[in-house]
Amino acid sequence: MFPVAAYIRVSTEEQAEQGVSIPSQKSRLLAYIQSQGWDLYDFYIDDGYSGKDLNRPAIQQLIQDVKARKIKAVVVIKLDRLSRRQKDVLYLLEDVLELSSVGFKSVSEPFDTTTPFGKAAIGMMAVFAQLERETIIERVKDAKKESAKQGRFMGGPIPYGYDHNPAIKTVSVNTIEASIVRFIFNEYLTCGRGYQYIADCLNERQIPSPGSSDSWQRSTIKAMLHNAFYAGFIRHKEQLYKGRHPAIISEQQFFDAQKLQATRSTYNRKAESGLLVGLLYCAECGAKMRMKKVWKNPRNPKEKISYYVCYSQDGCSETMVKDTSCRSGYKRAFDLDRIIIDQLTSYNHNFQLINRLAAKFAATSNSANLTLKALNQAKKELDGIKKKLDKWYQAFENNLISAEDLNERVKELRNRRIFLESQMMAYNHAITVSNQKTKKPQEVIEILCDFEKAWANADNKERHGMLTNLIAAIRISRQNEIEIDFL
Repeated sequence: MFPVAAYIRVSTEEQAEQGVSIPSQKSRLLAYIQSQGWDLYDFYIDDGYSGKDLNRPAIQQLIQDVKARKIKAVVVIKLDRLSRRQKDVLYLLEDVLELSSVGFKSVSEPFDTTTPFGKAAIGMMAVFAQLERETIIERVKDAKKESAKQGRFMGGPIPYGYDHNPAIKTVSVNTIEASIVRFIFNEYLTCGRGYQYIADCLNERQIPSPGSSDSWQRSTIKAMLHNAFYAGFIRHKEQLYKGRHPAIISEQQFFDAQKLQATRSTYNRKAESGLLVGLLYCAECGAKMRMKKVWKNPRNPKEKISYYVCYSQDGCSETMVKDTSCRSGYKRAFDLDRIIIDQLTSYNHNFQLINRLAAKFAATSNSANLTLKALNQAKKELDGIKKKLDKWYQAFENNLISAEDLNERVKELRNRRIFLESQMMAYNHAITVSNQKTKKPQEVIEILCDFEKAWANADNKERHGMLTNLIAAIRISRQNEIEIDFL
């Protein structure tokens, strides 16, 4: 027995037309393996993946099987199917295959990894494969830069306020949307309004929002105010070039907006706040509380103060509202953060509470089991998709369907397979994170007994993590009465 792995990669439909389609590679590799008297262990197929790196499911599985000594050799049609990056090729040959005493063979290239000359030849081929890729990338970059210099629209999503005619490659102003763009800049510059205020105002007037979003968002307003396209510019690599398209606002308005934003950022309050986001609930109506920054003096916008406010009272998201009549009030973030931290610090010597929390931390979360179940379901569906793809590839090899029919039939299956593979990666990550969160009771006791010191040595991100691992919910009433529910 001489088990051999056959690796196949196709990144684009154009490659299929150039003779390196999956069925073509399968047939040639199988014929070669049989001619050598070897045994096919399995096909490792990366369909629709670029050779720019090793972030491909099949190549990763191949590496695992090589290290597990399941195969004796790896066969490909051409070296560039393995990778177009010299560093990755050398890693696979020297640090993976050679260390496991696994041979490598390219069907269309005379490589022999058992001799110094053969290794050198492969290294040179890898250099030229990487050079070809980098040359293409440089050409694309140069073309984009030249298009920007000439003021041409370089494609991509057309900014709100404009219409694009791809047939004649022109950009024109959408009169109705352009009036909204001017309204946004006027509110920001003349009236001193903030991003969220402008978004709320447009939502109240029931102005249709850009794209697929159901409502205007703070981030949308911010992005529009920083979009130089509205002032007649094309932005490329942080450089502005005069565009050929008509402007909606003046250059002065755009640059004034950038200066105002810089000024407001400089004077933003840098106090510790926002640590309780995701944990705070209104004790009056049960709604979550969000953090909101408000200008201390709207007529002189130099300093913002952060508050926690109930979603019901704020009304910024209809799905989060529990009671439209709720008026639990604004809670200053800096003060509330400090009160909660002081309470947690006071628990240092409350050993009864510490032991109870430690026991709960030690219990395994059911979420990991649910995620594992979803992972197994995704694996099962993925196996079914692979079988269907093999069926259509076999039909193509037997001349039962044309290349056009093959592409049409496998297109949706490929997309679903890629989606499932990404979901499986997310599930695996979630399971890993969940396992990492499971602590021993003694570890929890040590953390809580030394909470004050641990808090002092942590940054804001770590502090938020400490709180989410200790607290399930914090409820605050209109009279500022606080109740903490521990995990």
